[in-house]
Amino acid sequence: MLFALRSLTRYCLFCQAPRRGRRGAAGLLWLLLLVGAYPALARPPRRYAVTGQEQPVALLTTGRTIYLITEHSVFRQEGRAFVRHYVSTAPISRALLADSLLWLGTQQGLVRLSTHGWHARPLALPGAGPAAITALLRDAAGTLWVGATGQGMYQLLNGKLQNQLRIPAVNAGLATADSSVWIATNIGLYRWQHQAWTRYNEEGVANHEIPDNIVENLLLDTSGRLWVLMSEGISVFETAAHADAEHVPTIKYLGRPGNEIYSVASLAGQGHVFATAMGLLLLPPQPKGELAHVEASSDRVETPHMLVPLMGLPTGARLVAVDDRQQIWLVSPGQVQVWSAQDFRKAAQLTPKTPPKAGRAT
Repeated sequence: MLFALRSLTRYCLFCQAPRRGRRGAAGLLWLLLLVGAYPALARPPRRYAVTGQEQPVALLTTGRTIYLITEHSVFRQEGRAFVRHYVSTAPISRALLADSLLWLGTQQGLVRLSTHGWHARPLALPGAGPAAITALLRDAAGTLWVGATGQGMYQLLNGKLQNQLRIPAVNAGLATADSSVWIATNIGLYRWQHQAWTRYNEEGVANHEIPDNIVENLLLDTSGRLWVLMSEGISVFETAAHADAEHVPTIKYLGRPGNEIYSVASLAGQGHVFATAMGLLLLPPQPKGELAHVEASSDRVETPHMLVPLMGLPTGARLVAVDDRQQIWLVSPGQVQVWSAQDFRKAAQLTPKTPPKAGRAT
């Protein structure tokens, strides 16, 4: 290879370039060769400044309208800016968009916010005072579910909230495309389907076992996988079929013990990107799937893959999302960035000279 480059340089110098410009031609040739050996630089993302430094809660989309919910504010994207339209005195922890209504779960209860006139109306839980809302979701049929500390899970039926699960601690809730509703609690993971509850816990009641009873959070990626975050592990329901299996793929942690996971997105052909306290981490794709080597058992956990820290991307992102145009949205306190899929790959690419040390998913 070196001999060929030297020969090509000599040809350029002595056969085509004037004697006075030989050194310049050689330098230009080497520059072109070096540039060709490195990936093209990524174009900078679209950036939106967001008033305040509040932690993001949710990024919600309906048609071409995008709402950003932070811990005290509701913003709507208007041209090149996110404009604040509502301020909540109580901290917001959950948010949901249904037609022209924004449902906000706050530390003081549930609020309905019209996106037309921005009028807020509280909706009290039956027979109870103000309670922290810890779960807010719509199931496949469009029914609203609300979880509250100390009270359990409610359904909004015929305009009234009706209790469906009385349980002291509800930590999170999600709905999946198979008509299931999943509830994270301190005594296991609950699944509502076909008008009945199934419980997954450490003891494996009815052969439904996960490694820990304390389920802290639930995440749904863009490919439909349900990530169950526990204090002693992370279980993944890859498809609806896994919900009926005795064991599900489980790993102990991502990156390092105690690393908090804020959100996850599946990127076509790239794997999974996690927004974590350690920064953005990539779980690269594998021929048989990212979780092909994870032991499908809660009592034996194997090391599946190497995680790649995305060093070329901003730190501090709390939300990562992919829209219909395959653009990647990164939301951090005070800022929103929107990357094209191509530029995101370029920005996250490892350079030949200084590859970052990969973390381990174990």
